[in-house]
Amino acid sequence: MKPVRAAALGLLVGVVVGAAAGLALGGPPGAASGDGGAAEDILTGMAERQEQQLGRLTEAADEAARLQQELALALFYRLQEFRRFGLEGQIVTWVVPGAAAGSADPLAGSLAGAVRLPQLAVDAATRAEWRAVSDRLTSIGAEVDPTVFSAFEDVLAFVEGRPWPEGSGLAAAAASGWADPTTVETWLSLNRALVGRADAILSGF
Repeated sequence: MKPVRAAALGLLVGVVVGAAAGLALGGPPGAASGDGGAAEDILTGMAERQEQQLGRLTEAADEAARLQQELALALFYRLQEFRRFGLEGQIVTWVVPGAAAGSADPLAGSLAGAVRLPQLAVDAATRAEWRAVSDRLTSIGAEVDPTVFSAFEDVLAFVEGRPWPEGSGLAAAAASGWADPTTVETWLSLNRALVGRADAILSGF
């Protein structure tokens, strides 16, 4: 066999073997590009599903954040209500013995002999409003911090142990024990504690 013919025959054998190997590994011509398209479709579908899932997670996170904000705002307003209740309980007035109940000038122009009393102890109308507010706050106790509500209950328990006067003025307050300095100071202390607990939480807003 001539050298040229032998070389050509070897080249032909090499091409045939290479083609067979290509078919075995990658399939017929054009199959590789088809498989690549299918893989690309799969990856595209996965990306779309991941994007949809991410969108749902983002919506859920936004909804949770909105709800948390609403709860925090509701708690803020509730705390303000309990704080205001405690502040109103600390309002005091000075009454001179002998001054008429409901007088425009309970001091009668002088501090001599004046008695310091909670405004609630000498004004029946103010007490009626206080009772209405206390009933409403009692009904929403579950919506406020337990430490604040506990301080609120201490205020109510004190009144249960020492009921408000019947009527207005110093005489009624004295008859019910609300003119006693120790009683007055204990009452004010309980209301200060209520305000203090509310303030401690409000400072975090």
